[in-house]
Amino acid sequence: MSRPWSRWWAQSAALIFLVGTAQATEPAELKAKADRLAQEARALAKSSGCGAVAQCEVAGFGHKACGGPREFIAYCTRTTNVPALQAKLDALTQAERDWQQAAGLRSNCGLTRRPRPRLEDGRCVAR
Repeated sequence: MSRPWSRWWAQSAALIFLVGTAQATEPAELKAKADRLAQEARALAKSSGCGAVAQCEVAGFGHKACGGPREFIAYCTRTTNVPALQAKLDALTQAERDWQQAAGLRSNCGLTRRPRPRLEDGRCVAR
């Protein structure tokens, strides 16, 4: 009679271990996804190719745990696929939000000011 119980306990312990391990690695997987999306967004944001500052734009990049973007990036609207960049930035914001929530992260809640775009040596910069 003790044999079926011991098998049940062993299976239950294995299941609990597997579930616990999956939850422990989830924030790391979410962070890796956010890092990949950040890299892809940076690659989409082309800063060169503009002849006037009016062709430069600034966009929020990432997500602070208290809300709002963690930084800003500048890009040239002439050479950047703006809809693709915006979609990637939206995905990045959600991925960072998911990672921060899963990891229980907090931020300093400081305001990140939106910089004005500038044109320096043919490149759009956020300063």
